[in-house]
Amino acid sequence: MNLQQTLQQTNLPRLAACAAHRHVASQAGREMVDTFLRYLCELEPVLPNDKEILIPGSWYDAGEKHLTADLYRTADLERARKDWKLKRFYSRKELASMEPDVRKALYNSLSQNSPEAMDYTAAPWAETLAAEVRMPDSFTLEERLDFLAAAVLEMAYYGFTPNDHARNVERLEAAVRELDKDNTTAPWETEGSTNKTSMETDPDEWIYSILQLQDTVRMLQTLF
Repeated sequence: MNLQQTLQQTNLPRLAACAAHRHVASQAGREMVDTFLRYLCELEPVLPNDKEILIPGSWYDAGEKHLTADLYRTADLERARKDWKLKRFYSRKELASMEPDVRKALYNSLSQNSPEAMDYTAAPWAETLAAEVRMPDSFTLEERLDFLAAAVLEMAYYGFTPNDHARNVERLEAAVRELDKDNTTAPWETEGSTNKTSMETDPDEWIYSILQLQDTVRMLQTLF
């Protein structure tokens, strides 16, 4: 099923409540999210040039694991499924006990063949709705809702209405064009450089990144 079909078969009020709970940093309430979900269910999905697939992922914050919704080109996942092999999985405790150079080498080995997730925050909603959705049969109802909530909140990153989304995406694209014209370093590139430095000095950054990559490998093994 694609994302729209999955949403149409989901209890939207419960999904809206779950998404609104995740979106505590903004002013978006349950009613706004519910309206957004119903709008998505009425849109006509449009297939992008490359087939895409949405699967559960993860990120770690202060030692706590959070569920994400990661979008990939289907061809990239098929390739990763064949080329991405792990001899074993490491626990957080095992990773913490490793020498820094060993931990870094493990991260580099894992990331070498990892598929690259797509940023779909600015993508047309109709295209994201056409993405195939896969999640483990073992997922509980709460996990299914959390996964779908993560997906729709990524889509709504630049606004919960078509006008807000289009306006904010256009502002982003205009800013990128201006930076390209002036040959200026983008703020998010500077931020990425800062994060890299943090990763080199903070063991937890390496550990969380490795755990996240391992979670993706496990998910591919489960879904394919």
